[in-house]
Amino acid sequence: MKRLCLSVTFVAPCLLVAALCSCKQSPSDTRTNQGSVSKSPGVVLVEEAEAADTKEGNQKYAKHLTEEFVWRQTGDAYISAFSNRLSEADFMARQGKRKLIPESAVVQAFIDLMTQTGGSFRTDTNIVHQLRISVLEVSPALSTVKTHDSECLPSEAIMLMLQLVSHNGSSSTDPCPPTHEPAGGLVQNVCEGATALVVISRYRSSHSRFENRMLFDHVAQRFGM
Repeated sequence: MKRLCLSVTFVAPCLLVAALCSCKQSPSDTRTNQGSVSKSPGVVLVEEAEAADTKEGNQKYAKHLTEEFVWRQTGDAYISAFSNRLSEADFMARQGKRKLIPESAVVQAFIDLMTQTGGSFRTDTNIVHQLRISVLEVSPALSTVKTHDSECLPSEAIMLMLQLVSHNGSSSTDPCPPTHEPAGGLVQNVCEGATALVVISRYRSSHSRFENRMLFDHVAQRFGM
């Protein structure tokens, strides 16, 4: 997975998944060559999620997720605006002042993103639900699946989009998982060089800033942001 991440320009989702994995499997602090202690990216993300019930904490968490999800070529002003939209929607949802986002809306947002960028990867609500459970195992602060079985917070929806892009719409840790054929057997996908990350990277570099922004506007609309 690491080699694949380095082979494309758009690597943010892959890095985020790696951070979550390191948070789950590794000590929370690492010691540098100079002897100082620094927290892993995954631990920082979890700490931000834990503080997201406060306005200031939510803004910081939304900013982190936005910087992972929205690529830099859309411009600093757009990234800031998207972050504000995410934070406002997420904080209101946590206070019960707006509806949560159905898992089906996350599914459709991912399918739309793939369709618009020319990708063939798809997903479904079973996969999204499984991803929510997997993220919960990293930290309860990252998933509401225990309290909301089929709906999630806006911040959680963006986290899921990052996971889906990194896993080609699958809940498997294999970046190119096999699929089931009608007869019941498994067909090994040959997606080397044509992963969701690569598809998105190609779209980003060949389309205007306005067209790239429209992709994220569409996701935001799907999530009622």
